[in-house]
Amino acid sequence: MCKSNGIKNGTPAPKPKGGGGSMKAVGFLVAGGAYYYGAPIVSAALAEPLAKWSALVNPYGETTMAWFTEGGTPHTKTTATKGWPLTDFGSFLAVLIAYTLMVFVLTPIMKMMPGDGIKFPAINFAYNVMQVALCSYMFIESFMIATRNGYSLVCNNMDVGASPPLAKLLWLFYVSKVFDFADTFFIIMGKKWKQLSFLHVYHHMSVFSFYWLNARVNYDGDIYLTIILNGAIHMMMYSYYFLAIHTRDIWWKKYMTTAQLIQFCIMMAQSTKMLYSGAECTNLPPRVTATYLVYILSIFGLFMHFFFQSYASKPKKA
Repeated sequence: MCKSNGIKNGTPAPKPKGGGGSMKAVGFLVAGGAYYYGAPIVSAALAEPLAKWSALVNPYGETTMAWFTEGGTPHTKTTATKGWPLTDFGSFLAVLIAYTLMVFVLTPIMKMMPGDGIKFPAINFAYNVMQVALCSYMFIESFMIATRNGYSLVCNNMDVGASPPLAKLLWLFYVSKVFDFADTFFIIMGKKWKQLSFLHVYHHMSVFSFYWLNARVNYDGDIYLTIILNGAIHMMMYSYYFLAIHTRDIWWKKYMTTAQLIQFCIMMAQSTKMLYSGAECTNLPPRVTATYLVYILSIFGLFMHFFFQSYASKPKKA
């Protein structure tokens, strides 16, 4: 049973010792806590049900962690990111359920509504600009961290100390995937049903899920390359979305999908090397690497299918 560190007899949890900038403060649903350095982040009325939710589901998250980390180093028992906002299983699962409900409840509602949907041009404009800025920052910062710490393309052990150099950026990358869920909201509200594909929903749900895992057990070392690649791709993607608001034909749309496929090939090559070389290359648990490889293969296959459906030349009729 998880212990509640939020409200005890109506009293806020004491301020943690240490620097005020530490991320190891009470998070969204972390152990049911309702205060962040003494400031309420949820009402007292919500604190108790949130604590019960965390107590109910967090043990399943710890069981998941135990399975993934078998055969690896024991660092996950004292992981540097444990207790950071949204990293506990209760928070992750609540967000995932909320996204699933948005897709499967909001979609039929909008299909019943007359008209061509609801557009948010001003919000879309601001959203795409913020995404370009955020992805650019993560891309550049990951590159700078890798340069400062002398990372190579592959075989970079994870720092299992108290302050891994990449941990905070990886956490930000993980949380940014919640921000990405707005893509689906805009698609549903705008009734752009062709874009609401299995690939779209699977990609958003699975990336968020896998980076919850990374935020817990794979928050440093070789993961830097994923942030660089994905940051660059999403910087390009949201630039395209921004331009598409007021530009009809964008000639490089096809090459954006090609760049995504190249990204997946690099990721698969990296994980294959890590898996083949084992402990000589990385201290990451092998089950994490193997799952990552299988996952990237699934995404690669879906994007290849999309590429051929969208851009491959169709045979001309005689």
